[in-house]
Amino acid sequence: MNTLRALPILNRPSRPSSPAPTSTDKMNVTAQPPSVGIHHTASEPGKPRSKSLSRQVTDRVASLQVNGAMTAKAAPTPQSVTPRVPSPPGSRATTPKLPNGPPGATAAGENVSAHSSGYMDVIGLRLTESVNKACAGVDLRAKKGFKSGSGWAVGEAVIKELPQPSSDAYLLRAVLRTAVRAMSIYITRLESLLLPAITDPAFASPLNLHQPTITSHPLNPVQYFSISVAHAAWETCERLEQTLETGTWPKFVNETLRPVMDKFDLIVGKVVQPLIGALKRDLIAALTRTEGASPSGKTAGLASLPAPTTAPAANKETAPGRLTKEISSGGTSRQMPIPVSLQYFASRVDAAHRILHIIAFPCADDGEGWVTGVAVTVIWKGMCMIAEKDIGASHRPPSPGSVAKALNNLALKEGGGSIGTATPSSSHHPSGGVTSSASIGHVTAKLTTMLPARAVSRAASPPRSSHKMDPTTHALYSLEGLVKRLLGNMVLPSTRSTTDPSPTEHLAREALHEAIEALESFRIISAAMHGSSPASARLLATCRRIRDDVDDVEEEALDDAIEDAPAVLLYSLFLRQANLALSHAAILQHSNDPEKLSTKSIDELRLRHPAEIWGWKHSEYERQVLGGFGPAEEWAKRIALVIKPEIERVMSALAAEVAVSGAATEIASDAVVRKDLMEAIEWVKCLGVLCDARGDVKVVCAT
Repeated sequence: MNTLRALPILNRPSRPSSPAPTSTDKMNVTAQPPSVGIHHTASEPGKPRSKSLSRQVTDRVASLQVNGAMTAKAAPTPQSVTPRVPSPPGSRATTPKLPNGPPGATAAGENVSAHSSGYMDVIGLRLTESVNKACAGVDLRAKKGFKSGSGWAVGEAVIKELPQPSSDAYLLRAVLRTAVRAMSIYITRLESLLLPAITDPAFASPLNLHQPTITSHPLNPVQYFSISVAHAAWETCERLEQTLETGTWPKFVNETLRPVMDKFDLIVGKVVQPLIGALKRDLIAALTRTEGASPSGKTAGLASLPAPTTAPAANKETAPGRLTKEISSGGTSRQMPIPVSLQYFASRVDAAHRILHIIAFPCADDGEGWVTGVAVTVIWKGMCMIAEKDIGASHRPPSPGSVAKALNNLALKEGGGSIGTATPSSSHHPSGGVTSSASIGHVTAKLTTMLPARAVSRAASPPRSSHKMDPTTHALYSLEGLVKRLLGNMVLPSTRSTTDPSPTEHLAREALHEAIEALESFRIISAAMHGSSPASARLLATCRRIRDDVDDVEEEALDDAIEDAPAVLLYSLFLRQANLALSHAAILQHSNDPEKLSTKSIDELRLRHPAEIWGWKHSEYERQVLGGFGPAEEWAKRIALVIKPEIERVMSALAAEVAVSGAATEIASDAVVRKDLMEAIEWVKCLGVLCDARGDVKVVCAT
């Protein structure tokens, strides 16, 4: 009995049998998911075990493949016992093949989620491969930097992986996150390469501006390596910037990529700003060093610049990097020598141009901004140096005739005429020059010039002009030519077109154009001041036309120059010219009675500088007022207000002098004194009218 009771237990199978397959219709065959591995639990008979997410995705893909590949035949029945039956197509887990493009977004979320994980992995691998390829071969110890275009290739790879702007937002965000992760790895590599370089003492070493030869290198290997890293970061950032500028991408794309682009800009700034700043400081120091001492007795800087002339209308399209040359009768170009005050600066122009070309030229519009920053600073400091300092008293080598005359006068003064008369003579030097000798008693001074003898040279050239160029205008001409030599073709000329699609990208060109225009205006004003015609009357009429807003076609160039030049520098230039005329008039006024000429009488007819009125040192005045074009424009009215009392005081003193000279007898000497006195009055009036025209400050007795 007990055995019978235990019989059902013994005959029970060890595991539940698989459920019978559903009946299929021969006319409509459907494939069921494979039931391999599905077991029933003892507690819940008939319920399959839950599958993992990866198993579900695999089964889903397999079911899609089976639906497309099955033919209309019945499924095999489980009763058929065959020793080795091949497995169904979807019974084994396989990696689905991924398409080349992004998954379709027609389905709501299941189709994207089916392939998104593998698709993003492939994108990440491709971007990582691009980063590795860009960084291949870069070695700080060997000073092997990035190749040109490496950063651009990384940016191109990122843009290539982005879907179309009209794609699904979820897909676009997923690709952006993958791209940001790859670029974060790229930024980390750039920073790891750059940090040891910029902390190296060689990176902060002075730039080599002393050997402007073809074989010399203005930068050391550490600086070259750092620049290559900065260029790679700039190229990637620029490629992303160009893509975002199209305006077709959603807003969140810009918000996602902008932090990465800011990191690229930070890497560029860590390299470019120190190097550009060092170059700027060196050039400014070279400008302020006006003694022109050259090492080892050689001529410092360039030998000469093309001489400026009034070019005809047909030659207006001259290359912007060169001044117009003057053609002599022999068919050769005359050259204008660089003044001594700019020789030290000129000796560093070529090397500075090479450094700017290495750093800024590959960086397009951003590079133009860096070059413009250096050029505008050089232009401003050069104009300030010429306007504030009297460069006319520069030391020039005396001519042989002047030395012979000085020796003759010295001998006559010391010997009282008993030593004898100097007998200058000339003979031909074997080298083709002319040797001048002056015999004074038993002393003979031989002076050899480097000019060839007239007998062996070409015919004498006709005189260029009736007057010699003054030192201030000469220095401004030279500074203009040196600035253009420094720039070369790195900054394109400004077109000033109102139809420019991207006007903000060309602000550097506009700024450089205005700075060069201010320099040219300053040179035109200086040439008018030292012209052959009565300069004081001409400039006084020009200032009155600007004040009254009156046009004059013949003087349009001078009127535009007065309006475009910086007002603060114009005040300094006119104040210095007025003081020269006042001192000359004061000396002539008391020439007949030297006892009345004293320092007090000269100071009464002298206009004080604004720095002297405020009690500042000149360095403090340069730091606050002459800091640049912008600060100078803000200080223009304050400078006009502070020199207004000085102009009124000097005008009152001049009125008294005119009354005294008018009561004197009309002899030749008094007529000369009165003429110089009237010229000094006109210069002071020019300064007063200029304060009214540019600073809107009316000055009494200066109309």
